[in-house]
Amino acid sequence: MIKKQNYKTVTWVDSEIPTKDEARELMTEYNLSPEVAQDILLPTFKDKIVTYDDYIYLVLHFPAFKHTHSKSHRQEIDFVLSKKFIITNRYESIDSMEKYAKIFEVNSILDKSKSETGPGEIFLAMIRTIYQSLSDELDSINYLLREAEKNIFAGKEKAMVFELSRIGREIINFNHIINPHGDILETLKQESKHFFNKEFTIELETVINEYYKISKILEHVNEILRELRETNNSLLSTKQNEIMKTLTVFTFFALPFSIITGFFQMNTKFTPFVNTTNDWYFIVGVEFIVMLIVFTIAKKKKWF
Repeated sequence: MIKKQNYKTVTWVDSEIPTKDEARELMTEYNLSPEVAQDILLPTFKDKIVTYDDYIYLVLHFPAFKHTHSKSHRQEIDFVLSKKFIITNRYESIDSMEKYAKIFEVNSILDKSKSETGPGEIFLAMIRTIYQSLSDELDSINYLLREAEKNIFAGKEKAMVFELSRIGREIINFNHIINPHGDILETLKQESKHFFNKEFTIELETVINEYYKISKILEHVNEILRELRETNNSLLSTKQNEIMKTLTVFTFFALPFSIITGFFQMNTKFTPFVNTTNDWYFIVGVEFIVMLIVFTIAKKKKWF
């Protein structure tokens, strides 16, 4: 599906899950290379930037865990930047792009912007909107970490081992997806000098700073996860040690009973006290006396 919108002298073409005919139409109308048209048809698993004579072609991937409409947490957007038009291509509905489309439509109707707006400015506005959604994604991860912290100190350490692993996987995927953006945006800053004015470079620098801000927040989130894991493992280990200590104490006090009972169960002809009056009470009494002695020694030694 292809949707075209015009704002002043700029055309924005938004393509979602394009067909072969639509890709061919874009190639013909906007003089795109066959390689770009081919890339538009199928998802690309690697971020890249390629400069042509009349336009710049970018492929960027964005993480989506909260704002996603598919099983995939990796959303791709292809950008074609020219002096007169901008083409965006995606393979699923992306909330941040839908949000920007509404903003763009309102601005084009009301025409409130007095400054010059070109494809570069539209691209930067899109990226800012998308990065804002990434901040929301990080906020949702922070919320999960806060909930995990509450459950850790509520005695749910075992369940939190799996929950923290799941959150860790999201953070790893987030970092893996967004990590190439820095190099791509820096390359764009150099290549765009032949297409856009100095104001674009200045504004692009602010977008790059927003990217590094997100990267910094991601590092902070990862550090929180690491601390929670260490805390959870310590509490879990302490709880297991207490259980083992309790079992050891029971075994320790049961040992005299086992030894003495085993002694009097030996199959001998002249076992002392066996088959005499009150033999059972005598044997049990001896066991309790020995257990009391063992308990006193253990208490003085501070073994428990």
